[in-house]
Amino acid sequence: MTKIYYLSSILFLTIFFHSHSLLAQDSLEFKPTGTIIAKGFLDYSTGLGNAEHTSGFDITRAFLGYNYKFTRTLQAQLVVDGASGKVSSGSLEVYVRNAFVNWNDKNFNINGGLIGLLEYNTQELYWMHRYVLKSYQDLNKMAPSVDLGASFEYTFNPFITADLTFTNGEGYKKVKKDNSARYAGGISLHPIKNTVFRIYGDVYNHSEELRDALPTGVTGAKYKDQYILALFAGYMDKNISCGIEYNHLYNKGFIENKDYYGYSIYSSVKVAPKFRVYGRYDLTESTQPDSFKEPWNDLDGQLMIVGVEFRPAKQLKISPNIRNLNPTRNKSEQYFYINIDFNL
Repeated sequence: MTKIYYLSSILFLTIFFHSHSLLAQDSLEFKPTGTIIAKGFLDYSTGLGNAEHTSGFDITRAFLGYNYKFTRTLQAQLVVDGASGKVSSGSLEVYVRNAFVNWNDKNFNINGGLIGLLEYNTQELYWMHRYVLKSYQDLNKMAPSVDLGASFEYTFNPFITADLTFTNGEGYKKVKKDNSARYAGGISLHPIKNTVFRIYGDVYNHSEELRDALPTGVTGAKYKDQYILALFAGYMDKNISCGIEYNHLYNKGFIENKDYYGYSIYSSVKVAPKFRVYGRYDLTESTQPDSFKEPWNDLDGQLMIVGVEFRPAKQLKISPNIRNLNPTRNKSEQYFYINIDFNL
């Protein structure tokens, strides 16, 4: 963690002094501006078949925040989320979602603070329907989407972009000092117009206090660093977006050979000025140490979703969709959803 705070301090000092010189230069050319951020995800769902006993309304995102641009290259953002989680009573919890400074100049893009991470935001972009369902890594809790630390992106040319991230590792709901940290890196290639190929990897340092609990009856295990390998290929133009990704998490909870991995394939097609149709298929499998007596991952299996998106206004999306969950070790379940995304 000392490395992270040291790097973050350098980052903030560099941006601070750079901003002062830019403020003097841009004072006659640039007018600082602020923007209110307000975004929400709502849904109604009802179970079908084996899940017909389940139905109701839910809110999964409720962002409220503010973004302020000091100069052409320097900005800061603070966002709170009123629907990040639920306590045991079912009440919603409020968390600080973002609190960061961003410096973007020429080929550099640098963030420091409580930042959005880079492990799967490219996949979310090509999936296009985050308000309907999280992307694969996020859905399967492979890594947090937001964390405390710093990220550095550099665009070498129109074909190659690289990024590095140094973070606390526990996400924005557990911001505390410990002896563990996550180190991540990725490379994105754009060899042909409208296409992207991306490889990403990270290492999460082993920490005894953050280990997963062992199953009942298991008294020993070997412990190692946790790490992720992710591969992605995508295509996007004004009418169609599609992607395929492979993700593998090794040593979950720092337990050696407690792995899970899977594929996600998706496509979204514009069929009319205000309508899109989309589909997605996920497959998840897991491995376990020899000492485990039972499979540990309830998420093993298949997920399929098909839906239609209607966008009556720029700030509003409405999507009815059908989902089929086919777990490896349980009965399949089907659901009908209506998802809503509003962005003011």
